[in-house]
Amino acid sequence: MKYQISEIKNYMEDWAREDFQLTWDNSGSQIEFNGETDSLVLGLDVTDKLINKAIEMNSKLIISHHPMFFGGEKSIIEGTYRGDNIIALIKNNISVFSYHTSMDIAEDGVNDTLFEKLNLKNKKTFTFEEEKAMGLIGELEKNYSLEELLNFLEEKLEVKKIKAYGRDKREIKKLAILGGSGADFISAAKNAGVDAYITGDVKYHDGQRAYEEDILLIDVGHFYSEKIILPKIKKRLSEKFSDLDFYIEEESSFELDI
Repeated sequence: MKYQISEIKNYMEDWAREDFQLTWDNSGSQIEFNGETDSLVLGLDVTDKLINKAIEMNSKLIISHHPMFFGGEKSIIEGTYRGDNIIALIKNNISVFSYHTSMDIAEDGVNDTLFEKLNLKNKKTFTFEEEKAMGLIGELEKNYSLEELLNFLEEKLEVKKIKAYGRDKREIKKLAILGGSGADFISAAKNAGVDAYITGDVKYHDGQRAYEEDILLIDVGHFYSEKIILPKIKKRLSEKFSDLDFYIEEESSFELDI
């Protein structure tokens, strides 16, 4: 059975509403055609691999977390990576919808799903940006040592390497979590009185700041802190559009497996 692409878009935007996104973001339609589809391709990023999979499946819809367009394209040139991707999408009438900070902030979105994945309890809002709730605070089921917590995170998030920054290896129970790139909120985590802050995209001097502010900072990686939303999107869309077929790209498109 085929579904109107506009139906799927309306469902997604009722969940990850356009007004949830932050002002710098570009959630929503990236490329939009009228038409129908019996399948869709899900991924964190719109890559050549994802586009080729959509063409192979004759799918007319890609849904990503990260927007395809941020700053505005100044040119589309055949023979370049970006140009060839855009041309392939348009030639094959493939729509692209992206739900970024709108999905981070949405109920049952990225951070709620991360909270569930880690079996946390006593949910509270972590911090605010542009008066919008960002991230969550919760408690683990028991106290963990740092080594135990890192092993737990590796298992739950299917991540191979995690980095931790801070001064000591205290017992850990109360966490702040923020999927994606959350190093700007290290001070907020310190002020929240949590035992550890879990996020991604931590740079060298972010680690230095965590040490100086005496907060345990754990970098699980941008990709691994957000990929957990892809099965959730599939689950919710499957409940609404029961005959829809899916492909999910759950491996990082950019990391080499060495």
